[in-house]
Amino acid sequence: MSNINRTILLNSLIKHETLTIDDIGKKENLGMIPDEEQLQIMLNELVENGYVDALDGVTPCTYTITNKGIEEGERLNEVI
Repeated sequence: MSNINRTILLNSLIKHETLTIDDIGKKENLGMIPDEEQLQIMLNELVENGYVDALDGVTPCTYTITNKGIEEGERLNEVI
């Protein structure tokens, strides 16, 4: 398991637009296998800040990037 950061997570969601929680955690999507608890905490934070939306009534939990999230991902990529 590896530590994930906001940039990696936003980039993955920008690339795929919408992913289930199971797909987000795959190595193919993040380039690593994240700590599940850390991933959930980060997703909750991104949802709370409006960068990502959790789709209502969908099982398993599914997340989609928002315009605000795309802008933040692009901003973070410029910093790197």
